[in-house]
Amino acid sequence: MHVEHRYLVPPGVLLGVLTDPAFLTARNERYGGAGAPVVSRENGQVVITVPRQLPMAHVPSVFHRFVGDGRFTERDTWSSIGDDRAIGSWLVDVGKAPIQLSGTHTITATGHGSVHVVAGDVKVSIPVVGGKLAREVVAHLTDLISHEMAFAAEWLESRPAS
Repeated sequence: MHVEHRYLVPPGVLLGVLTDPAFLTARNERYGGAGAPVVSRENGQVVITVPRQLPMAHVPSVFHRFVGDGRFTERDTWSSIGDDRAIGSWLVDVGKAPIQLSGTHTITATGHGSVHVVAGDVKVSIPVVGGKLAREVVAHLTDLISHEMAFAAEWLESRPAS
């Protein structure tokens, strides 16, 4: 999976938004949050923990038994933060579900702002139907990340430059 979005702000400004509790709360309210995001900063890292909820109406009924109530926790860790580039990782804790979701974030300066790239891997350990479910998860996740990136752009446009 690979999703990217270009912004008209430098990496530091974009990272500031992506780690801002007010932005994260607004994003959560719009895109499946199941509780308040928590942002912690220590040892030069920024860690964001976000409780989320799968849209169960979009999960095929045959897969409901694998995802339980659909609650999961997303954890983003920004560990390499510089003026022209920020690199992080993301991981989704799905509890006992036989699925693994993880990947990276990269924000890089461009001539007119920055580009944010989210890459990821989805692995489903269910015989016979695992590949089909993984493809469905990738499609949904790609769509969700694209919408969340567009929301970040809207957020940036609606706030005065500092």
